[in-house]
Amino acid sequence: MTNQTKLNRRFFMKTVGAGAVIGGTMGSVSLSAAAMGQMGGMSDTVNFDAGYDRVGTNSIKFDYIKMINPGKTLDVGMGIADMDFRALPAVTEALKKRLEIENWGYELPPMDYQDNIVAWNKRRYGVDIPKANILNSLGVLDGVLSILLAFGKKGDHVLLTTPTYSSFFHTIHDARMHSAESEMKQVNGRYQVDYDDFEKQIAGGIKLFILCNPQNPTGNCWTADELRKMGDICNKHGCLVIADEIHCDFVMDGHKYTPYASLGQAYAQNSFTLKSASKSFNLAGHRTAYFYSDNRSYIDRVLDNGHQRLLLNIMGMIASNVALQHGDDYIDEQNAYLTENTRYVAKFCDDRIPLIKYHPQEGTYLAWLDCTGLYDKLDAHKKAKELTDYNTKNNVTEMDFFNGEVIKNYTAGRYVKEWVMDNARVDINAGQDYGKGGDGFMRMNLATNRAMITKALTNIEAAINAL
Repeated sequence: MTNQTKLNRRFFMKTVGAGAVIGGTMGSVSLSAAAMGQMGGMSDTVNFDAGYDRVGTNSIKFDYIKMINPGKTLDVGMGIADMDFRALPAVTEALKKRLEIENWGYELPPMDYQDNIVAWNKRRYGVDIPKANILNSLGVLDGVLSILLAFGKKGDHVLLTTPTYSSFFHTIHDARMHSAESEMKQVNGRYQVDYDDFEKQIAGGIKLFILCNPQNPTGNCWTADELRKMGDICNKHGCLVIADEIHCDFVMDGHKYTPYASLGQAYAQNSFTLKSASKSFNLAGHRTAYFYSDNRSYIDRVLDNGHQRLLLNIMGMIASNVALQHGDDYIDEQNAYLTENTRYVAKFCDDRIPLIKYHPQEGTYLAWLDCTGLYDKLDAHKKAKELTDYNTKNNVTEMDFFNGEVIKNYTAGRYVKEWVMDNARVDINAGQDYGKGGDGFMRMNLATNRAMITKALTNIEAAINAL
């Protein structure tokens, strides 16, 4: 190869984008169109009420949780944020088709993969995504980490509106940066950003803000006005908005998801948006996501800093591609079922578990439960302090099984989580894992069938009644 024809892959990617690589080479590659995800005429019917038994499938939600709780019985796993439904049949059929090709060498993505990302966002939300600015990632957090490393430096602070997704804290730590928390406040039963505190912290020099839209775990589908208020503050002070919108396809009846990048160029040019079909269609095991910015210089900066993800897991890209092509009805039916789940939980708690109050959610499939009454009934804060003091006095150290970090303090939320596991045989998440404002709350995954939800709530009710 001569110097004239030798190409630097990063330069080529920056110049023409991954779409050109895929489109420009596919003509010479002999691959089955069916295996690449172009699977017309497949049924998308799924009985969500039937659920899907995942015990014994190596699932983290069930099998791993049982493994790290030896000697304990787990009836219902409701901690890990994935779903217990049968997958979109079109996805399963496409993957079966690819399995007929008995070779697993390097493989390009489906030729229309990015086209279907663009089409899904346009069709569902009216957003025009610049195709050349789409970057692959191994997951949303992989993309967040790349953005943090490209736009920040060691020791920087990254703003979060809390309670928020617990893994943001770990990703910020992985970037050798520090989390800054702006605790939200509840107004008439709905979480709102404390804009005075939000601006005070950003004006103090914070240049990176991770927006969760919809918000995990509080369930907010942020309105356009709310997003503009946050965006105006960020733009005023030169703070980059990193919008994690992975839960965007989960919107409860009567509510609306507003993409941050849809607010106008002033907002789109100073932001990244991160998404994945993995959350919407329960494809997390495939490790496939994407992110983009309308600002090409931002994309180039991430690439120049070393983010190279042209080729992902081929099964994940096929699965995502098919889901984005054939998944509209599946998502709509799934949301209708999830909406009914939220109503069921709200009524059950109101009627039968007065110590737990369901916090109305607008998006996500994650219920945010006000368990203040249960915390008080268990004297959880006092018990947690006693356990922390005991561990400190006896030099007892514990390791977090999920992130490998040493657990320093035994929180009240952890005490309640373990009490629920021990006495109700249900796994739910401690509210304090989600930052300031999480004390007194627990997070429960409702992406399962009604029978499992009934089992979990009935178990919890019985455990509380036995106190």
